[in-house]
Amino acid sequence: MGTPLVDALRDIMAKEQVSFHMPGHKGGRLFPPFSDRLAEMDMTEIPGLDNLQAPEGVIKQAQELAAEAFQSDACFFLVNGSTSGIHIMMMSALQPGEKVLMPRNCHKSVWGGLVLSGAVPVYLPPEYDEEYGWATHVTPEAVRQAVREHPDARGMILTNPDYYGMCPRMKEIRGILDGHHMRMLVDEAHGAHLVFHPGLPPSAAECGADFWVQSAHKTLPALTQSAYLQVRLSGRNPEEDPSHTALFLRAEQVSRMLQSTSPSYLLMASLDWARDYMEEQGKAALDRLLENLEWTRKELRDLGIETMENYRRPEILGMDPTRLVLDLSHLGRSGYEGEQMLRESGVQVEMSDAHRVVLITTVADEKADFTKLVRACRSLSAHPRKTVRKENSLSISREIPEQMLSPKEAFGKSKEYVPLKGAKGRICAGLVGAYPPGIPRFCPGERMDAPGIEELLETEERGGHLFGLFGKDRIPVLREGTSFQ
Repeated sequence: MGTPLVDALRDIMAKEQVSFHMPGHKGGRLFPPFSDRLAEMDMTEIPGLDNLQAPEGVIKQAQELAAEAFQSDACFFLVNGSTSGIHIMMMSALQPGEKVLMPRNCHKSVWGGLVLSGAVPVYLPPEYDEEYGWATHVTPEAVRQAVREHPDARGMILTNPDYYGMCPRMKEIRGILDGHHMRMLVDEAHGAHLVFHPGLPPSAAECGADFWVQSAHKTLPALTQSAYLQVRLSGRNPEEDPSHTALFLRAEQVSRMLQSTSPSYLLMASLDWARDYMEEQGKAALDRLLENLEWTRKELRDLGIETMENYRRPEILGMDPTRLVLDLSHLGRSGYEGEQMLRESGVQVEMSDAHRVVLITTVADEKADFTKLVRACRSLSAHPRKTVRKENSLSISREIPEQMLSPKEAFGKSKEYVPLKGAKGRICAGLVGAYPPGIPRFCPGERMDAPGIEELLETEERGGHLFGLFGKDRIPVLREGTSFQ
């Protein structure tokens, strides 16, 4: 019979690899108080341990402490990851049929939120940098134009920061939305650490978000799948209990519906622990991390590797300095090659694309980890090749496919599954794109075109991974003859 998954985990644990990927605790380095008793802490809703579905005791207290730390009015612990938080956020803030402004390069979980909430997307194309070959963020002016064209929109979804550490101009966008009473919903899955250091880009809380979701497990010392949903209850009387407001009650109702009725106390405990650690030691730990990163970037630049921390464009407020992005184009290496070569040298990264390697660094990383990374990168620079031409692997920033139905309408129609290569002209009934970073090229309700299909296939050929496939190459489309009414 055997235990293939257990065996695979043991094999990886036995290797002396440096972890520059999530989870942020990096092998439990920051769990000394209870790491040797995790199995014993795997409990259920017995007396004294409260209930996530209706918290009144210690879970309620832990959530209130988290709300204070992250500068929100209310915090919900999430045991189904940030994906569930985004779904809860959208179902709480948006009603069926209401418009929501959203950049085309949102994470794929947002489209699940569209299906569940029934909201109708108004897509905004992000800017595209021809020199570096990547999509960035939407400009405040693009948001202003969208608001003029869709004054009835209920809110806007933003990502802060994105996978590469790029942060949008949220404060400017917040000002635009305020003039039309629109809510700002933020996917801050990669930014739970921002609020704990003044030298980092501003957090969603500091920019006036109404809802924001944070993956504690990505950048804090928390277990995989643990996350926070933060809520700001605008206009609330400061003396009023947040749990008495209509918006809070709506979010609580949706949370009960979408989260497990048997939540992991290990995940919830790690959320409590991560918050406490960052409040007590986060500033000093981030100081050390930033110092190590400054040294690392200097060493890598000397090797001819561009590290992107000073990347700026009008739509970009700044880069998260804790996200280490290595552009290998000047070495003539693709990001996919770089990831493979680093892995062979004992360094496991978070992701790669056609030109770059992305590493997640956190307060759990040590100087020895960065020393090993620099040593591994020397092999990348030892034999440079002709510079790789930068090209856009996904044209998400330039062309948005024709939308025939809303995502919710398309999801509910009769489907069939056809090979991606032969899907030209069909109406997509799922999400199809490249992962990471998890950005859809085709969304439910959109007509699939040949250039988009070719881009996906080319991305796969270069080493990327496609999502939305069933079997080896089939995707869901509306059954031929399906009415669009």
